Amino acid sequence: MRFKNRLFSFLSYLAFLLCLIPIAIFTYKHPAYNFDMLGYMALIIRMETHDLNKVHATTYEKARQDIPGDEYRKLTDALPFRKKMASDPLQFEKILPIYSVKPLYIGLCWISYKWGFSLVTSTVIPSIISYLIIGLFLLFWLKKYLQPIVAFLSALLIMCSMFVVGIAGHSTPDCLSTLFLFVSIFFILEKQNIPLMFLFFLLSVFTRADNVITCFFIVSFLAFNKKWRMINLRQYLLMTTILAIAYVLAILPVTQFGWSIFYYPQYAKHIDFSRDFNQAVTFSSYIQLVYSKLVTAMVSTQFTFFMFVSLLTLGNPFSSWRKFTFDQAFLLLLLFIIFFRFLLLPDLSDRFYFGFYLVFVILLVRKLQSQTLLLRNGNKSRI
Repeated sequence: MRFKNRLFSFLSYLAFLLCLIPIAIFTYKHPAYNFDMLGYMALIIRMETHDLNKVHATTYEKARQDIPGDEYRKLTDALPFRKKMASDPLQFEKILPIYSVKPLYIGLCWISYKWGFSLVTSTVIPSIISYLIIGLFLLFWLKKYLQPIVAFLSALLIMCSMFVVGIAGHSTPDCLSTLFLFVSIFFILEKQNIPLMFLFFLLSVFTRADNVITCFFIVSFLAFNKKWRMINLRQYLLMTTILAIAYVLAILPVTQFGWSIFYYPQYAKHIDFSRDFNQAVTFSSYIQLVYSKLVTAMVSTQFTFFMFVSLLTLGNPFSSWRKFTFDQAFLLLLLFIIFFRFLLLPDLSDRFYFGFYLVFVILLVRKLQSQTLLLRNGNKSRI
């Protein structure tokens, strides 16, 4: 019986993977060709030469060769900013520090390039592989609470969603970042395994340096919340110190471009590509950016839907803190992190918060499952 169960489980994962592979092939053949791709391509080339003119020329020449004509023109002619980047190596170099703080993703892209993939394709390979692993892990997690066929179909519907497939086709570290954060939270919610949680936290920081914000707040929550404390003071100090070191190591490459190790003040000037990078960021320009990004999030992202999902999990958000379950308190923490990150980087694009959205789904499933069990136990006691 145990062998049959294991065989069935293996075949279910294999069938699920076979369902996702056509999507992976599609994204491989038709990636997003997003503008960020050029920055990562340049950093891969820069590993072999620091000649700025050569880096710039090679980047755009490789892009011209491998990207369809219409898509290439969007990257070079669609906006005045992109025209300037395509024609001026010095201006192009100014945006490279933004991309250099994702060392793990860049390293994986470089490995893909050395394995024989084109420079353009190498920037999307980590996203495609991460997409497949996320799908399998999501199925694995859902099967803990749902019937196998329901878990299979639920995971498949999520992974086939247009916005998820879009993220898989992006030349960015966001899909890889989602994978590490999603797995790390599994070790919190299901295993209470702090060492493995922290290992994946570190991987997420080296994938995207700004993940240190998420990691710091979660570690602090687990250390200072008396009701659900999982980390003692000594562990907390050690973890925060290691996170700080990991963050510094991740942003260290910006010093090669003349940026200060205090990364954010200069990064803030480069958040909005439509403005002059040499101008100071004023409060009014920041508010305008926040407003435009909020409007964009309302009409062109999944943000509002997943806020609805989180509201279903919370139930009454004005309940006493003492009445909250761990899942509800953890969800509030994630919502606070989203708000805090948005203040620092006013952008609610789905690719930045895909990992959060997956956790929202899991928390809702856990809540529904617990309510179902309570109802069953209540009916049994009546009988």
